[in-house]
Amino acid sequence: MNRSTFVGLAGALALAAPLAAQAPADTATLTLSAAVQHALAAYPELQAAEATASGAHAAAGRLIAQRLPQLAAQGNVSRFQDPMIVAPLHGLNLQAAPPAFDQTLIQGGLNASYTLFDGGARGARIHGARARAAAADDRVHASSADVIAGTAQAYLEVLTAQAVLAAETQGVTALTAERDRVQQQLDVGNAARVALLRVEAALATAEAGRISATTSLDDAERELARRLGVDPAEARAARLVPVRIADTTVPGRDALLRQADDANPDLRAARRQEEAATWARRAAVAAWLPHLDLVGGYLVYGSGAGDFSGEWQAGVRLSYPIFTGGARSSAVTEAGAEAAAASAKVRLAEIATANAVDRALSAVRDAAARTAAVEAAVAHLEEVVRIERLSLETGEGTETDFLQSEADLRGARANLARTRATAVFARVSLARLTGTLTPAWITAALETDR
Repeated sequence: MNRSTFVGLAGALALAAPLAAQAPADTATLTLSAAVQHALAAYPELQAAEATASGAHAAAGRLIAQRLPQLAAQGNVSRFQDPMIVAPLHGLNLQAAPPAFDQTLIQGGLNASYTLFDGGARGARIHGARARAAAADDRVHASSADVIAGTAQAYLEVLTAQAVLAAETQGVTALTAERDRVQQQLDVGNAARVALLRVEAALATAEAGRISATTSLDDAERELARRLGVDPAEARAARLVPVRIADTTVPGRDALLRQADDANPDLRAARRQEEAATWARRAAVAAWLPHLDLVGGYLVYGSGAGDFSGEWQAGVRLSYPIFTGGARSSAVTEAGAEAAAASAKVRLAEIATANAVDRALSAVRDAAARTAAVEAAVAHLEEVVRIERLSLETGEGTETDFLQSEADLRGARANLARTRATAVFARVSLARLTGTLTPAWITAALETDR
C-alpha cells in the first residue's frame, strides 16, 4: 500500500460494507485500537527494542557505580614444599620474635580504592552511556510507532481486500443476472448467441477477479493475525470495524517540520548517538592525563597451625603511561572519526525527515483529489450501468456497452476502497513522522465507521 495521500476525507471509509452486512449479528468486533494493543503486547519488534533499552540503562548504571569507592575481598591458601614465612616482617629479631614458618600459607584481605582524578574519563563515559540509553529509549518509541503503523496498514489491507471482494462479488451477481436475461432472450429468439458468449466471457473474468480477491483477503487476514499474535479466526474481515479520519484538518508545513524536528524518534535517537560519540572522544582524550587513586586495605596472614595476624595499609597511587606505541593517539583519532560520522548521520536524518514530511504534505492534495474523483466516478458509473441496463431491457442499448460499464464500475469500486484506505494510512504515516503516533492518537484521530 502506498504510504502517502491523506487529508480532505469528508466521507467515511466504508470498506467492505456489503460483506460486513453478511456477518452474524453476534460476531465479536475488533477495532483498530484493540488491534494495536494486541500488537504492542505480542509483536517481537517492540520487545527487542525494550530489551536493548534495558541493557543500555544497565550499562549506564554499571559506569555510574564507578563514582563510588570499590571494595573487594580476596583469600587464598598455598602449600609449599618447604616451610615458608607466613607473616610479613616489620623488623628482624631472631631471639625475641623469630619469624614464623609453615608449609601452609593462608592469606586474605579487603582492598578498597577510589579514583580521585582520571582526566574526566569516568564522567565522559557516564555521560556517553546515558546518551546511549536515551537513544535506546527513543528507538523504543520508534519501534512502538512502527508496530502501530504496521498494524494499521495490515488492518486497512484486510478491509481493502474485503471491499475489493465485495465489488467483485457484486459484479458477479450483476453479470449472472444479465446472463440469465440474455439466455431467456436467446431461448425465445430475441437475442443472438454472440451476446450470450460476451456475457459469459465477462462473467468468467469477474469470477476470476472474485477468486483472486478471496485469496488476497485470506492472505491479508493471516498477516494481520500473525502481527497481533492471535488465531486467524480472530482477525477475520467480518470482525473488523471500518475507520475514518475524525479530523481532516492538517497543520501547516512549517508547524509539521518543527514538530518532526523536535519529536521524531529516529531523529532524536541519531542526535543522542551523536552526543554519545562526542563524550566517547572526550574519554579518549582523557587518556593523555595522569590517574590518581586512593588505595587501602586490611590484610590477614596465617599458617596451617592457625596463628593469624592482620594489618592495614593505605596510600595514594599515581599512574601515567609514558609510551603506548601510539595507542592513545589512535584511540582519539578513532573516536573523533566516529563523532564526525555521528554528526553526519544526524544531518542525513534531518534531511530525510524533512523530505518525508514534504512528501506526506504533497500526498495530502493527491489523496483529497483522488478520493473525490473516484467517489464521483463510482456515482457516475452506477448511473451509467443503470441506464445501460434499462437500454438493454428496452432494446435500445448494446451488450458491449453494458458489459464495459459494469467492468468499469467494478474497477472504480475497488479503486475507491484502496484510495480511502491509503488516505487513512497516510495520516498514520504523518503521525509517525511527527512523533505523535501512539495508541492514544489512534483512538483520538480515527473513529469507527459503524
